[in-house]
Amino acid sequence: MRMFGRDILTSKIVNTLLSREFEVFLTHGCFDIAAKRDETLLVKSLTNVDSFDAGLATSLRAVSHMFSASPFVVSLRTNRQPLRDSMVYNRFDVPVVTPATFEDILEDDAYVSQAAKGRHSVEIDAAALRAKRYELKFTLEELAALVGVSKKALYEIESKRTNPMEKTAMKLERLLKVRLRNAYSPQPAVHSDDRLEPATPLQKKVSSELDRLGIENTSVRHAQFEIAGKQEFSLITHVAEDAKGLKRVASPIKKLSSIFGARAFFVAEKYDRRSVDGVPVVLEEDLHEVANAKELKKILGENNG
Repeated sequence: MRMFGRDILTSKIVNTLLSREFEVFLTHGCFDIAAKRDETLLVKSLTNVDSFDAGLATSLRAVSHMFSASPFVVSLRTNRQPLRDSMVYNRFDVPVVTPATFEDILEDDAYVSQAAKGRHSVEIDAAALRAKRYELKFTLEELAALVGVSKKALYEIESKRTNPMEKTAMKLERLLKVRLRNAYSPQPAVHSDDRLEPATPLQKKVSSELDRLGIENTSVRHAQFEIAGKQEFSLITHVAEDAKGLKRVASPIKKLSSIFGARAFFVAEKYDRRSVDGVPVVLEEDLHEVANAKELKKILGENNG
């Protein structure tokens, strides 16, 4: 595999997405690329996946869950060896793939092995396997012997209790003359328990107010916003104890909110304007007076301008 720097790797990923008509935004933190077409993807670009730690992973999973996005790490190697193409690795419950595999996934043309605990397995259509075995009148024992696995192992595969090794799946396909391997597709994060504790007293106050309004939310580390939430609508919130930096982050916050299909707003302790470059501003003290999520949505609409 050709090795190259992180900037080149990121550019390659962006070009792959743009060529497939994704809307793309470059950022930094727990994800480097936010992309939207029919689905939303959040991509962390790393030449060496060993630098992807538990903290980055938890934030990436939490943000992905809030916006029903599919998280990926696209990388080239570990400290010990290059990553293999046609393989989906797992690091802290986030899929890790090479640039070539990522491209295949976007094309719905990736029949990839899953790497976990030293075992490379592949998802198959177990019902199709069973139906074809019945059609060709193979017993479990006969087919298992031809493939080179035990009768129990083949039963476990047919029962979807385990996934077969890649070489086993390919042997079954050749013997039965049927496609069994399932194409890999991005999966939105489902870790609803990935809720990070607020990092500052103000973040804690804002998060508590959103809880009171019935809006599921989490603090976020390593991103250009501090809180992500969802109820009937999704939202991203930048919390500022002093309002000096709001203009600097307004443009990226707006772009991210467009990709996420979310409402963006600032929460500040003190500020004399209702919005910054089209991003509504809500004072922390006024948030206490909001009765419900519907009223918050109305306020954000009124302050947007």
